[in-house]
Amino acid sequence: MKAANRYILLCFVFLGLWGCAPKSAKLQKSVVPPDKTLFETGSDYLKKSSYIKARLTFQTLINTYPDSEMAAESYFAIADSYYDEGGTENLLNAEEQYKNYIVFFPTSPRAVDAMLKMISGSMKLMHAPDRDPQYSYKALQHVNKLLELYPDNEVVPIVKQYKAEIEENLALKDIGVARFYADKKNIVGAKGRLKEVIDNYHDYSGMDDVYFQYAGMLEKTENPDEAAIYYSKIASEFPFSKHFEEARQRLTALKKPLPVVDEDAATANKSHLKTPEGFSPWKPFVEFGKALGFAGPPDKYEELKKIMKDEKIKAAEAAGGTGGEGGQKGDDTGINAIIRKSADGRTEVSTVLGTDSENPQQNNVTKKKAVIKNKRQGSKKSE
Repeated sequence: MKAANRYILLCFVFLGLWGCAPKSAKLQKSVVPPDKTLFETGSDYLKKSSYIKARLTFQTLINTYPDSEMAAESYFAIADSYYDEGGTENLLNAEEQYKNYIVFFPTSPRAVDAMLKMISGSMKLMHAPDRDPQYSYKALQHVNKLLELYPDNEVVPIVKQYKAEIEENLALKDIGVARFYADKKNIVGAKGRLKEVIDNYHDYSGMDDVYFQYAGMLEKTENPDEAAIYYSKIASEFPFSKHFEEARQRLTALKKPLPVVDEDAATANKSHLKTPEGFSPWKPFVEFGKALGFAGPPDKYEELKKIMKDEKIKAAEAAGGTGGEGGQKGDDTGINAIIRKSADGRTEVSTVLGTDSENPQQNNVTKKKAVIKNKRQGSKKSE
C-alpha cells in the first residue's frame, strides 16, 4: 500500500514538472534583454525631450553592457540628446560625443551621419562675417575632413554646397577687414586680406570685385605687371562683371594685351553668383527676431536628409516611367497584351513588344501568342 502511494505521488510530481516546463520556456522567451530595455527607455526619454534622463539611461547601458550591440547606438544617442537640446554648450558637447563615436566605431555606416551633424552643429553656431569666425573655421574643418574620408559618398555634392556657404562667410570677413585697413590708408594690410580671399576662397561670389580692388592696390604700390595679371583675369573670366570694361581699359593703359574671353571659366564663375533676394516687408522683423534668438539658423542635417529623400523619390519616379512597371520613362520597348475572342469561344492573348498596341502590325517586333482556354466555355462543354 505504501509503495502504491509513493508511486502515485511521484506521478503527480512528474506531471506537475512537465506542465510547468513549457510555461517557463515561454516566460524565458518573452523576457526582453536588459540592454535593449535600457535603450528603449532612453529612446522614450529622448522623444519626450527629457535629455538628462535619456543621457543617464544610455550611459548606464554603456557602463553595464559595454559589449552590447546597443552600446554603439547609445553613444550616438547621447550625442543626439545634446544636439537636439541645442544651445552653444550643448552643441559643443554633441560635437565631442560625435567625435568619440567616430573614434570608437570608425567603420560604422553612421560615422558619416556623425560628421554631418558636426558640420550642422558648427554651422548653427556660425556668426555674421563681422563677428568671431571660430565656428566658421570649425565647420570648414569638418567639411574638409568628410570630403577627404568619404569622397564618393552620396552626400558629397550637397556638402560641397555647404562648403561654399562657409567660405562665403569667411571671405566676407576678410573683405570687411580689408575695407577697414583701406579706410585707414593701410594698403599693405588691405592687400594681405584680399590676397587671403584670392588664395583660399576660389568660389567666392564676388571674386571679380576682389580682383579689381587688389589690382588697384598693386598699381598704387608700383606693381603694374602683377596688377595686369588680375585685370586680365577679369577681362577673360568675368565678361558679366561691372568691372569688365574698366579692367580692359586698365590693361590698355598699362600697354598689356587684351585676353580672349574664356567661356568655360566665365560659365563656372557665373554659377557662383548669389541670386539676389526679392523685397520682403517682413525681412527686417525676421532679422530682428534672429538677433534676439527667436529664429535660429536652419538645421543643415535635416535639410540634407530632406534633399536626399526628395532626390530618391524623383529618381524612383523617373525609373518607373510610363512604359509599365520598372520601365524607363519614354521607353518604347514596353510589353502590351492584345486580347481577342476566337470563333470557337476561346480567348487568345497576344503579347507584343512595343508601344503601339492599337496597331501591332505597324510595330516591327516579334509577336508571341498564348492560347488560354476560357474556363466558362470549358465548363459548359464538360457539362
